[in-house]
Amino acid sequence: MTTTHSSAGNPRVSLTGYATASAWTHFGFEHAQWFSTLRGRALFLPLHLGCRALRRFAPGPGAFTETLYWRHHWFSEWAARQCPGLAIEIGAGLSTRGIAHAARNPQMQWVDYDLPDMVHARANMLASRDLPANYTLEPGDLLATGLGAQLTAPSRGSVIAMTEGVTDYLNREEKQRAWQSISSLLKRLGGGRYLLEIYPRDRIAAFGPAAGVVLDALRRISGRDMLSQLCSSTDEAIGLLENNGFSRARVLPESELADAGRAPPPSQRAFVLIEAQT
Repeated sequence: MTTTHSSAGNPRVSLTGYATASAWTHFGFEHAQWFSTLRGRALFLPLHLGCRALRRFAPGPGAFTETLYWRHHWFSEWAARQCPGLAIEIGAGLSTRGIAHAARNPQMQWVDYDLPDMVHARANMLASRDLPANYTLEPGDLLATGLGAQLTAPSRGSVIAMTEGVTDYLNREEKQRAWQSISSLLKRLGGGRYLLEIYPRDRIAAFGPAAGVVLDALRRISGRDMLSQLCSSTDEAIGLLENNGFSRARVLPESELADAGRAPPPSQRAFVLIEAQT
């Protein structure tokens, strides 16, 4: 993920992007090793070991790095269930989800967007890889006008969009602009579904003081005061989505979250997945 601070975007590749890429490599996601870097491992491994030590005293915050696995897994499973003709991931960072999905589904198109420096970094790492013809990597700024202007609606199949690990790095005004941008794009393409995750403050509070350890680590990595930027509750997030172009939004219930076995299931989970529709 790349952090964004203005309508022109912040082209710098964020440290959290490298760290999450190493988390996905650690947990064995398909092709994730393509984006494994020394910088990413240096960021992820101390955090992972620290969380494991913390888990004995605070199981929720201590499972933080495992929740990175579950979040990424659930996003991928949701995308597969939609059977899209066109999938758009905005702020894709160093995720290889789109490449893997496009390779398995040659009848659809997958487009990854991110800010220019991240696209440049990805392109360099992928230079020697044989990528699917139906996969595209493009520069795109979530807070600028005209995101996805060149895209056309697929002849068959649905349109989906997703942002994983992106919008909680935005303040309230930026969130609204981002959601207006995504809803406008989906409407122009004939309608579609959008998946995101949020970490509501009321859910974070249930983890107690130990949650501050993880939030402080994220603040040091990202340079942002995360807590102040979070929605107060899922109701607030849903209200903002519905006030910024989406016809409805809902929290995905546990029954719709597929099981998996590469990481211990979180006994407590700080984030919720929200599906919005135009």
